[in-house]
Amino acid sequence: MSASTAADLGRLWADGYTVVPAVVTGPLLERLRTEADALVAAFEGGHRGEDFWSFTRDGESTPVLYRVHNLEQQPGAPLAAGLFATGPLHHLAESILGCPARARVIAMIVKMPRVAAAVPWHRDRTDAEPGHAINLSLFLDDSDASNGALEFVPGSHLLADDADVDRAREAGPVLTVGALAGDVAVHDVRAVHASRPNPTARPRRSLVIEFVPDTTEAP
Repeated sequence: MSASTAADLGRLWADGYTVVPAVVTGPLLERLRTEADALVAAFEGGHRGEDFWSFTRDGESTPVLYRVHNLEQQPGAPLAAGLFATGPLHHLAESILGCPARARVIAMIVKMPRVAAAVPWHRDRTDAEPGHAINLSLFLDDSDASNGALEFVPGSHLLADDADVDRAREAGPVLTVGALAGDVAVHDVRAVHASRPNPTARPRRSLVIEFVPDTTEAP
């Protein structure tokens, strides 16, 4: 583990999130972006399915894609399925957890240009102890405050299971976490977080995999 990664992981245990730079780069990143383009194009071309999650904006009838769930099961996502099975995100998760890791679920989060809505403040789940379940978000596009960046309440992964999310946000502080394409944002599943809308012309897509120790019982 590099010194910079060790510092990043120290921040993770203290704050509940961190960003590890340039985990996936070069041809693999470009091929994953192409794969994501094709999935979005399929939806815009009329493809629907229970794993393609969308919403409709007030006063409009055109659905807006915001998530492709069970990504490893989609015929058009062999590279994402490969990341779900093995590879650099597994290696990073094992460095973080300090043991062999198992991927539980993978999804693509899509912040469509000009129409993507904010994701409300929430915790992914609280049925795991702090440090026992983490989400790794591989960014396929640059993400900043203008196009849908993640926001976190530092230290909120240590709150009680029944802590009020809105009160945690109001107590703050709230930090906006930017990332470049190829970076991986890591957060404890217990952390209080949200994401902004995307009013820009730039997409903001990420592949999110939850990892747990390999000894954890399957849900």
